[in-house]
Amino acid sequence: MNNKGAYKYPAWCQMETALDMYQQDREACLRAESEKLGAEAVNSFDRYNDAAEALIKGVQDLSGPGVLEILAESHAQHNMSAVLGFVDEHVCITLAWEALGMLAVGKERFWDLVALVKDRTPGERAKEFLARVARCYLFGFDCECVIMCRATIDSEFEAEVSGDEVLSWWETTPKGKKGKPAPINLYGRIEASAFAGKMGDAALRASHDIREAGNKAVHKRPLHVDAIEYIRKTVFVLDEIHTSS
Repeated sequence: MNNKGAYKYPAWCQMETALDMYQQDREACLRAESEKLGAEAVNSFDRYNDAAEALIKGVQDLSGPGVLEILAESHAQHNMSAVLGFVDEHVCITLAWEALGMLAVGKERFWDLVALVKDRTPGERAKEFLARVARCYLFGFDCECVIMCRATIDSEFEAEVSGDEVLSWWETTPKGKKGKPAPINLYGRIEASAFAGKMGDAALRASHDIREAGNKAVHKRPLHVDAIEYIRKTVFVLDEIHTSS
């Protein structure tokens, strides 16, 4: 097969080349058109580029002083449909570069997850969360991945450990003997599961690690974490629960 054409280059390389060519051609075309109209048009072109960048950042952060003013000024001075078309192109280019960055991460991380694939049967809700765990990891959303790991085991423990089992464990604890209310939550279900012999000490520790990391990510601040380690712990806990049941 001698005539491979574009196929002789990797897919990601082809995508980056096509996007880069489009971006350069667009820039050259729009700048040439603005130069025909004079210095003011060139200045407007540069302002539009800056405004589009500010608008994109404002939308991605869901905050940003001056974003609404950018739209209002553009609407007042120029044809709004033309302005939105210009911004839409800019948005497409910016998001496409980000998507290609995710592709670069995802194609490497894909093989990390291959090692964790198994014929496991989590509950339907846990299965949906587990799919989101994988997608978050593939596309580099590590903090969100840990939150989804917590949601996965939370769903599974809720399905596998009843409130009565939590109460049975709680009655053996010092606080339970004093009549304090039982923690019918993820913490309580984890402890009750271990108490009932549904998982061993290693899975107990892994469950609490996931729970605590998820809590920190939700209630304190986004974490910089080794997400794959929490995924390993999550599937280990799921497998432990189902092996023991």
